[in-house]
Amino acid sequence: MFIEELKKYDGSLLHQRFAFKYFHKESNAIGDIIIFRGEMEVLADSMIDQEDVMNEAFIWSEDAINILWELPILGNNTFGAVAYQRLFNTEIANLLSRKEYLNQTVFMDGDDIMVHSNSDTANKLSVSITHVKDHAALGHTGINIKAGPKAPEIAFSSLLSDEQVKSFCEETIDLFYTMNQDMFIATTKILT
Repeated sequence: MFIEELKKYDGSLLHQRFAFKYFHKESNAIGDIIIFRGEMEVLADSMIDQEDVMNEAFIWSEDAINILWELPILGNNTFGAVAYQRLFNTEIANLLSRKEYLNQTVFMDGDDIMVHSNSDTANKLSVSITHVKDHAALGHTGINIKAGPKAPEIAFSSLLSDEQVKSFCEETIDLFYTMNQDMFIATTKILT
């Protein structure tokens, strides 16, 4: 679901389950996703990543696509949440590498989506975190459209057009539900 009224990601959405707020009785057992476009500014008091807090690596982007997902099916499985985050981000990276979006080499490094631009160095296109809260895995991936002056030097601005952003968001939502449904079906066909 694309949420028009959200304009800023400050990390607070990831501190509680959010699917029911947006989907009500349409919340899905295999998970739900919300996406919005807006700036990112996550300071120490809202950060989940202890390493980033210790390094004072706060999150900032002038304009970004913010993707948040909730998976009750993972329950309290933190390892599963991290595995899902990396799988889903890999699929997002594959989508972004296509000619209708970045048409560049896009790859994963840990939980970060990276871009090989025209230079030999890789730049960071995303921020991403996941954790388990109240018997569900919650995750956020932010894709820089325009990183801006407060972003770290390694940040990459995708400079996607409004049309590309709209198309990418629609494809990401479809990807999420198709992938989750397919994985759920795979769990039901196993003979014991």
